[in-house]
Amino acid sequence: MAAVSELDLGLAYADWLRARLTTVDRGQARVLNTPFLDPFNDGINVYIEPKDGGLVLHDNGDTIDHLICLGVNIEDSERRKALIQRAIAGCAVEICGERLQTLANSGNLPQRLHYLLTAILRLNDLWMSAVPRGWADFFALVAEFLDQHDVLYTANVSIPGKTVEHPIDFVIPLPKRKKRLVKLIGDPKPQTAKVLSFTWLELRESRSEAERVVVLNDVRTPDPIEEETEEEFRRISDQTITILRGYSTDVYRWSERSQPHFERLWAA
Repeated sequence: MAAVSELDLGLAYADWLRARLTTVDRGQARVLNTPFLDPFNDGINVYIEPKDGGLVLHDNGDTIDHLICLGVNIEDSERRKALIQRAIAGCAVEICGERLQTLANSGNLPQRLHYLLTAILRLNDLWMSAVPRGWADFFALVAEFLDQHDVLYTANVSIPGKTVEHPIDFVIPLPKRKKRLVKLIGDPKPQTAKVLSFTWLELRESRSEAERVVVLNDVRTPDPIEEETEEEFRRISDQTITILRGYSTDVYRWSERSQPHFERLWAA
């Protein structure tokens, strides 16, 4: 098969996305239906409404509502509230009532739309990896692991790409002013791999000197409520791995964190 240029790949992704986006008007709001799926395999909807001369983009409370349907009781746990705030950090998104929202204008609408979708997928990713068995926050697990190994890093950094800014989970400094950008996927699936690949595609051009690394959660953490002591491994599809390897410098599995090669995650 002939090699496809980087520009063609970008256009192919944009064409795929454009063909699957639909809009419908509901009162003063315009509802954008995306091809990215919620925990119930329905397309994620984004609501766009005028406000004070600008625009407010929100999820209509769907994300929090889905968590509640999955048995995640948000209001009764300060820890879970903190996990949600951490998951949306760096995305310019806030929780207003029970909905995720961000403010936009005609100039930054695509950027804020990308941020909101990123926040929604982060929350779905976080809790779909935790329910019903594991209760640990993958971000917190990785941060604790890096701290235990005295790794210098900066968490939740937004980096401008070619068209929008992209939230990065960890940035690890390297010699000669280079950096290693680390993205986490708590529940690896093809759709989350595609969103992440868009980030790498943009940053490969605007941050060509930076390494692009992915850490996949391929285990289910023992549930302390059930007094479990052993991790359960889960299979990641070949399609997911293939998509990620297309744009990533390295892809690491969390299950291999005790193996020597995992140290390359932070080694110079």
